[in-house]
Amino acid sequence: FLIVAYYKRKAQREKVRAIKILEDEKDKELYKAKIDFFTNVTHEIRTPLTLMVAPLEKIEDSEDIAEIRENAKLVHRNTNRLISLTNQLLDFRKAEIEGFRLNFIKTDIVEVLREVYTSFRASAEKKNLNYTLSISREHVFSFVDAEAFRKMISNLIHNAVKYCDKEIQVKFVNHKDSFEIIVSNDGPLVAEHLKEKIFEPFYRAKSVSHIVGTGIGLALARSLAELHKGALTIYTGKALNVFTLTLPVHQEIEFDFAETTPEALPVDTDTDDQKSAILLIEDNREISDFLFKELSAGHTILRAPNGEKALDILNEHMVELVISDIMMPVMDGYELCRQIKTNVDLSHIPVLLLSAKNSIEAKIAGLNCGADVYVEKPFTLKYLTAQITSLLENRGRLKSHYAQSPVADLGEIAYSTADKVFLEKLNDIVLAHMANPEFEIDQLADMLHMSRRNMFRKIKGISGMAPLELINIIRLKKAAEMLLHNDVRVYEVADMVGFNSRGVFTRKFTRQFGMSPTEYAKQRPAVKPSIVGED
Repeated sequence: FLIVAYYKRKAQREKVRAIKILEDEKDKELYKAKIDFFTNVTHEIRTPLTLMVAPLEKIEDSEDIAEIRENAKLVHRNTNRLISLTNQLLDFRKAEIEGFRLNFIKTDIVEVLREVYTSFRASAEKKNLNYTLSISREHVFSFVDAEAFRKMISNLIHNAVKYCDKEIQVKFVNHKDSFEIIVSNDGPLVAEHLKEKIFEPFYRAKSVSHIVGTGIGLALARSLAELHKGALTIYTGKALNVFTLTLPVHQEIEFDFAETTPEALPVDTDTDDQKSAILLIEDNREISDFLFKELSAGHTILRAPNGEKALDILNEHMVELVISDIMMPVMDGYELCRQIKTNVDLSHIPVLLLSAKNSIEAKIAGLNCGADVYVEKPFTLKYLTAQITSLLENRGRLKSHYAQSPVADLGEIAYSTADKVFLEKLNDIVLAHMANPEFEIDQLADMLHMSRRNMFRKIKGISGMAPLELINIIRLKKAAEMLLHNDVRVYEVADMVGFNSRGVFTRKFTRQFGMSPTEYAKQRPAVKPSIVGED
């Protein structure tokens, strides 16, 4: 019995010692992997920094515009490379500590796949690769986090472009309850014993150690796949490395904003004349609820989950500001902004875009589609409210200046090309009929080819005034111009701009510009004779 006990204790000690040795080896391996990782990251950082510092020195010393432009492009490319590396490191950290919160929204995954595939086409063509995409259906919808989904596909294709020899195949396979995205490349085949290893953070195979990389792309892609309750695997066959991303169609908590009812994201139709009306378009329920709560104290907030529903609301309600996310189902923020800024009924409405996209290209795209302000997520509430206040107050100051200044031009309150064209046409029509006191609002609407309702909303939105108020101000401004530049009497001017009563004209002029027509006429250059006043 004592001998048996002795051997059991000895076996136990040896087992513990073996486990300890194994743990030490794993710790050493992990430590070495981290050292290799930081070495690789340092190399990745130093390379673009070198390609920024050297061209900047040449720019400083050069007077050749072509050479300066070429070096500036090189600096720009490497700045974006650094930003991309930083973003990937942050994404990986968030995914590993389960701080990467995903929102599973009904998304056209085929459309996203095409978009990502196209973004790597230039890189593939530069390496003369046979780069193909195989899709059996035009549109397939699934519940994914769109941004995380893009990161997964981007990492797989980027990995293939980096390591392949001549060929990359991207294939979409649809199943009843799941789908697969298969990315194959003919780079160095991954050995059987390394097929799990390559998904570990910081690991890089020795056979490709000469190619610059960080070893976190595949680890991030697998982490995001698992957060989707999916999988990312690899197998080798026919001289190809085949990566298969498998994701379920449905998730435990999912949002179908294409079928969202008004109760899911309520629209507050009770407007307050003392509050500015803001339309908030955000497909993330938590962000939408938070902003609704924080902004409701000073504004009337209407809400929509995507651009398409936002346009429906804009056609029914008067809105002074649009705040929109960019990445949304059905219609994204870019397309919504374009439609607002090219629609004469809506083009006066300022647009503030909110987005997690922090690249320079994304900001330029937002401004190119007509956005007035681009705010990155995450943002502070103070910064967002300051931007909202600035937009609304600046518009208010322009409107007040136009209304109160006898010489301010109507075009000063135009916020877009469409607005300028509309106001020029409006001004021409009013001036052409200004002598007619019977000129009616319905006639103006017909000449503008607009319904009376849409014309009222457009004029109110762009000027802050009802159509009749604006018509009277245009007439009064024309009267001020005549008084300043023509030798005419006040009653003659009143008649020429459509006022039957000189007294009514004088009261309206004084109330609008803070001085009587006679007082204003005294500003006329002294070389011209004075005019007879009202008495």
